[in-house]
Amino acid sequence: MNVAVQVVLLVVGILVVLGLIAGVIVLIYRGKYRAAAGQLDSELAAETVIRPWEKGNYRGATAPAYPAVKNNGRIALTRRRLVFLTLTGTTISIPLASITGLRLAKVFKGSVAGGWTHLVVRTAGGEIGFYVSDTQAWLAAIGEATGRTPDPVA
Repeated sequence: MNVAVQVVLLVVGILVVLGLIAGVIVLIYRGKYRAAAGQLDSELAAETVIRPWEKGNYRGATAPAYPAVKNNGRIALTRRRLVFLTLTGTTISIPLASITGLRLAKVFKGSVAGGWTHLVVRTAGGEIGFYVSDTQAWLAAIGEATGRTPDPVA
């Protein structure tokens, strides 16, 4: 067997092993996500939903009680809280009573993405950022639910 064939077989073997590892990780996180989604769906059934689940992106937080790691997932707003479920199964829940302000920002935590505007929720401990498809509608809905007037756009 020549060297070129050996290299190809080695590369294929490595790719197969990496694929298996990635598959196991995906299955673990998919299970965590489904379990968390099921629990949240049953919790939200008992709450008044203002904005139902939709795709979103968690952009991190400066508040110490919230994860710093960005993640994709789903976001919803109820009369009681703003809730985000990451694709890795982490639930981020912000009680509406703890929201002290709202704003839109092109830059949040030094991060900028072309064409996207951050929806930023302020609490006493810091800020939490999200990307949503309709930032104006989310800003209005959270403002109405909390009684807070969003900060003027800078």
